Amino acid sequence: MEHLTTVDSTNNYLKNLANKHILPNGYCVCADFQTSGRGQTDSSWESAKGENLLFSVYFETGKIPLNEQFLLSEIVSVSIGNALKKYVPDVKIKWANDIFVRDKKLAGILIETVIQNNKMKYAIVGVGLNVNQLEFVQNRTTAISLRQILGRRLDHDKLLTELLTELNSLYENFEIGKKCSLENEYFKLLYRTDNFYEYSSDDEIFRAKIVSVDSDGCLNLLTDKNFIRKFYFKQVKFQVAF
Repeated sequence: MEHLTTVDSTNNYLKNLANKHILPNGYCVCADFQTSGRGQTDSSWESAKGENLLFSVYFETGKIPLNEQFLLSEIVSVSIGNALKKYVPDVKIKWANDIFVRDKKLAGILIETVIQNNKMKYAIVGVGLNVNQLEFVQNRTTAISLRQILGRRLDHDKLLTELLTELNSLYENFEIGKKCSLENEYFKLLYRTDNFYEYSSDDEIFRAKIVSVDSDGCLNLLTDKNFIRKFYFKQVKFQVAF
């Protein structure tokens, strides 16, 4: 474990470290503040200094086939979700791997992989979890923190230990031959599997229900017209009313 006061991005820092040194599996870097925190597709991550958990973990990924790398996303999101359920029982995973509570984003996950000889050599798993922040500026209508939900401050170190314990345990015990168990756990925690909701794609809005997620991450939606539509990441948007 390495703690930094300020860094551009824990993912960037850990990637540079992995390029120079041999790191143990599960090596973690956390920071109080990121000057260039990133979300998926290079979107920014808003976090007040010292209020939230910002950390990245190094994983050797030889046990996960390149064409099924979405399994790593499922491992991470399920472990984060399970660790948080003791605090917020109604926590959900919004496809692909955002952590949601009551239609708002509690945590974001950014996974960056290094591929060599058609195999994943290693992955850097970045997590931003809103813990004690009370006010959000850029994301005031879409973000939520544990403190806002629970009405009290939480201990960062204790929470980080719980998250890392769950994450490392699930990853170490994962076996490709038993991936169905993981996929079932992921689907149980998945946001919006209970009914039909509005989605948009290419300026079209339609109603659909999530019925499954393929091992490559493809989302399968059953429309209210009773046919299946398939989407990969960023090809479809969830319509949420705030």
